[in-house]
Amino acid sequence: MKRYISRQIVGLFLVSLIGLVIFTSLTLAVQISDLILTRSESFGTVFRLLALKVPAFLAFALPIGLVVSTFIILARMINDKEILAFQLGGFSLKRISFPIILIGILVSFAAFGLNNFLVPWANLEYRKEIYRITKASPLPRIQSDLFFKDPNGRMIYVGKYEGGENRIEDVLIFNSEGLDLPGFDTPGNFPELLSSQSGALSEDGWVLQGGQLVGLGRSGEVSYSMKFDRLTVQVDSAVENLAFGSRKTNEMGARELLKNANAATRAGKAAAKLKFAFHSRFSQSLAALVFVLFSVSLSLLLRHRSKAVGILLALLSVGGYQGVLLWAKSSARQGALQPTLGAWLPDIIFGSLGLVLFLLLDRTGSISIKSRLSSRSRD
Repeated sequence: MKRYISRQIVGLFLVSLIGLVIFTSLTLAVQISDLILTRSESFGTVFRLLALKVPAFLAFALPIGLVVSTFIILARMINDKEILAFQLGGFSLKRISFPIILIGILVSFAAFGLNNFLVPWANLEYRKEIYRITKASPLPRIQSDLFFKDPNGRMIYVGKYEGGENRIEDVLIFNSEGLDLPGFDTPGNFPELLSSQSGALSEDGWVLQGGQLVGLGRSGEVSYSMKFDRLTVQVDSAVENLAFGSRKTNEMGARELLKNANAATRAGKAAAKLKFAFHSRFSQSLAALVFVLFSVSLSLLLRHRSKAVGILLALLSVGGYQGVLLWAKSSARQGALQPTLGAWLPDIIFGSLGLVLFLLLDRTGSISIKSRLSSRSRD
């Protein structure tokens, strides 16, 4: 029984998955065709762009393909009396649904692997390729007049940032309790201001050149002044990402999102978008299991026999989930909803409905079997 149901679901699931990926890829190909033709790019560039988007299409199609295949296969099995035969053989409806739920768990793990590792990298490479085509450079990364506060309480100003070369100019760093810089013998707990004409971002920190450190007294007067030719200042990489915006949320994995969200909170910046994206890495990956629990229970309760009805139910389920997700995402960004709750709200709603329907399966199933057997005995 388990192998038979699993083969039926997996077979149609793979066909649905391939169909959805091909459809979304063709849609993207139409959208980027004009861009490619006007820039005189080769077809190899088109295929590269499509290949970079396949992981995102695949992650999006996994739960949809699974819910569609579940509704259709169960409709056929109900119509062919296979579900009834399993029940007469002593299998409860819950036991019949277990193989499909197990597939949902495996698909959720696969979706998380895609969403957390492959999709962020592919999205970043796709954006670089688009900018290369449209701007003839890797990324338009020149920014000016950046002002922010880091988790250590330092106020940092950068006059100009060149992302292509990781160069910074006109840097000011101030802390009312001292900067505690290595190589400087200065009294602690006094305001200090560091200025530098230029510098570069490296793995070891910000390498500043041609600068000066000024210490202020209690009344605001200049207490001491020191010049330096070269100085390395430690700045957290998460703070750099927040300040210079080098990556978008769909280009970061869960660990990087959490790190940036914590840095944003400590720096006094709004972190709702980052927190929502972090929890979405897990909640949207779990959508496959949520859809399976909901679709299996609903199909076995309704006992619909039409494949058309199954497709309609699948579309309504996916549409309802996406609708709740979009509303929760908008509400979380506006501050009307907690980011954590907003990210998990679709799973909570559809998962709760699926769990309630799942608990009702055997009751409805036993009644249905008795009624069918009694009607046959009367005939």
